Amino acid sequence: MEAGSINELLDDLIEKHGGFGRFQLFIMVVVLGGMSSVAFSMMMMTFAGFTPDWSCVIENDFVQNVVPTSTVKQCYPAIDNITTTTCEMFNFSSSMKTVVRQWDLVCDRAWIPSTITTIQMSGVLLGGLFTGHLADKIGRKPTFFLSLLILLVFNLLCGFSVTWVMFAVCRCFLGIGMGGYLTIFYPYILEFFPKGRRAVLTATPMWGIWSTVFAFIAMGLPDWKYLHFVTAVCVVPSLLCWWSMPESFRWLVINHKKEAALNVIQQMANFNRKPIQNTKELEVMMEASVQELATQKTYTIRDLFMSAKLTKMTCLQIWSWLACGYGYYGVSFEVKGLTGNVYLNMALLSIVEIPAVMTLYFFTNRLGRKWTSLLFCGIGTFSAVIMAAIELTDLQSKVYRTVFPLISKIGVSLTWLAVKLLSIELFPTAIRSVSSGLFNGMARVGSMVAPQFVYLNDDTPGILYLICSGVLSLTFVCVCFMPETKNRLLPDEMSDFGTKRLKTKSHRLEIQHMTTIVKHDDDNIILITHM
Repeated sequence: MEAGSINELLDDLIEKHGGFGRFQLFIMVVVLGGMSSVAFSMMMMTFAGFTPDWSCVIENDFVQNVVPTSTVKQCYPAIDNITTTTCEMFNFSSSMKTVVRQWDLVCDRAWIPSTITTIQMSGVLLGGLFTGHLADKIGRKPTFFLSLLILLVFNLLCGFSVTWVMFAVCRCFLGIGMGGYLTIFYPYILEFFPKGRRAVLTATPMWGIWSTVFAFIAMGLPDWKYLHFVTAVCVVPSLLCWWSMPESFRWLVINHKKEAALNVIQQMANFNRKPIQNTKELEVMMEASVQELATQKTYTIRDLFMSAKLTKMTCLQIWSWLACGYGYYGVSFEVKGLTGNVYLNMALLSIVEIPAVMTLYFFTNRLGRKWTSLLFCGIGTFSAVIMAAIELTDLQSKVYRTVFPLISKIGVSLTWLAVKLLSIELFPTAIRSVSSGLFNGMARVGSMVAPQFVYLNDDTPGILYLICSGVLSLTFVCVCFMPETKNRLLPDEMSDFGTKRLKTKSHRLEIQHMTTIVKHDDDNIILITHM
């Protein structure tokens, strides 16, 4: 049996036993249900780091009577004959209970909220790099549930934080959980999908939906502590599904765990009401497949640079993910810069993603992964240039200042999703989680930088979007050198990377049309397989 036939066999097993059926939907519901906690945690600092209107207050009866209550946001008393140069207290006019209000993170401490966000993203970076190796070593399932457990524990600890330092440390560990989830959830789900339906996951706008839900929850419950408790509770339903969720059968096959893989296939077939007709024949087929695979090996990030072709694709993906991470979170965290109600702006930035993401199924299947990435990367770049010009010229237009950030975010978001799908389909199962972890980690480098430029954008208007347009332009060039992966079989071994034999063939491998002769020689099984 040829190596390419093994990939086709694994893909055909999914098609034959239900394709995109009830089993695949169940996995999607459980995994994407856990995304609620990730989205809430990731966007938490959009609310928790928000600075309500405030004014300076001096602890002096005479002065306090004459200090204006206007929201001038000055770090010194605006009163004559006052020798004090800094405020002793701050009066926040909003009822929003953010960490800024909790620990007076204004004036000489105004850098702290953006730094906490950067610390959080550094945790996401570490989580991605660590989880990628862990998922290829111990499996997709335990790694996925470990990330959920981390989200549960550290969201609770964040809610009980008594200092901003403790809060920042907890946010770092929370980032590790988020990085773990974001690294593993795509490979975990897609390894159960038939090739014609892999774009379904990309076109499912769960991140936009959960981010919108978070905005409305924050509106009804404007307290950073209680929001963390709600975020912790959200992860519980998915955690309770541990006993029902299977391990990726592709990972099991690659790691020579034949019996466990057969059990998962049996579970999938029964759940999809497509029971296996000939269990013995399937066992023989799986035995033949496992024997054809290379010796089991644990791969690391270093193996992504083992050849010129791998190095080229890895570097192109690294830059694309880094740029998308910067653009997406830069626009998201700049919500305070939009005019109008902060809650509605948070919701609006997320709502616009939902219908846009749903169109990806059409675009990625019609245009392909590569051309879809180029299309939306161009849209994101153009809108970022326009927004930079608006801020540099100080154009006072509520419409322009709201519309173009929304268009920019849509462009970056859809570019990222299309590139993400392309990378999952490009890199083999043997190293898919490692590559996903590396790329997610590089995206967090971009998202670590973004909050700092959001902070700088207050003093230097336009710098956030100017850099965004620049990095997206380079991403457009990078995507031009990537291959198309539409309708290709998922590669499994490292030898499958970039091979032409994984292209869609005119025929499918049908298990029932294969003639397999099984000879028993005492306890040994001799396989003679005819294609």
